[in-house]
Amino acid sequence: MIPWKPVTDYVEPDWQSVGTDLPPILFWRPKKGATLGYVRDGELFDSKWLYVCDANKISHFTEVIGPEDSAIGVTAERAASA
Repeated sequence: MIPWKPVTDYVEPDWQSVGTDLPPILFWRPKKGATLGYVRDGELFDSKWLYVCDANKISHFTEVIGPEDSAIGVTAERAASA
């Protein structure tokens, strides 16, 4: 299950200090579905930084955890239970 948060809780990063090194966020657009991307200056860009739409068309977002984070947790859990 994906833990969606209202887009009003989203805080845009300070792109001047972090650059474009952040992982993409999963955004939900009610009419189009989910899109992995970034919000910058009130606009949604996809994961390749191509323009998608105005950010006011987004209703929810969720951060995506990479598989390497999950794999470490599973390995540690298995070791602990053995």
